[in-house]
Amino acid sequence: MNLLKLEQNQRPVWTVQSIARTLGIKEASARVMASRYAKKGILTRLRNNLYLMKSLSRQVSQDDLFYLSNIIQTPSYISFMTALSYYGITTQITRNVIEAVSPVRTQYYEAEEWVFNYSKIDKDLYFGFIREGKFFIATKEKALLDCLYYSSMGRYSLDVDSIDLSGFSAAELQKMAKKFPKKTQVLLLKLLRNAGLKKT
Repeated sequence: MNLLKLEQNQRPVWTVQSIARTLGIKEASARVMASRYAKKGILTRLRNNLYLMKSLSRQVSQDDLFYLSNIIQTPSYISFMTALSYYGITTQITRNVIEAVSPVRTQYYEAEEWVFNYSKIDKDLYFGFIREGKFFIATKEKALLDCLYYSSMGRYSLDVDSIDLSGFSAAELQKMAKKFPKKTQVLLLKLLRNAGLKKT
């Protein structure tokens, strides 16, 4: 009966608190229930006190996935090709992989068919993101610079030909790039020159 109530709610993501409220039970009981359902494969544990209803996992929208990414590891924001794909300026799609940046740690989590991949970045470079609805995502310029930054260290594979550079502000890119190491700035200038975009 309790499981049926949860499924009828059509809510794919649950916490102990939301389970307790929905079923009208104490949080301690909800915690035991969540643990039991996770062991049975009914719920997928994303992290401490965050669960995904397996039977409803295919109903999770892109916005929900991005929001999940933000809260699985906090703080963080969506970046790299995941962000560029969101903006529609790359043909390189990271299917079932949500790429994000965090000042906390490099980490990845697997949940159902998705992988949440986090790359640690220096606190001085943790900027250039905005809030879109309920999730945080890099601006397109910052997402590209994050790609270049990690590429310069040999930690990211960037397919430059897949990116429509006409969709960027060269001035904004160069302004943001001043906070990045010299290697990143050199890669950016080479990219802009090859694309025929003038240096300001």
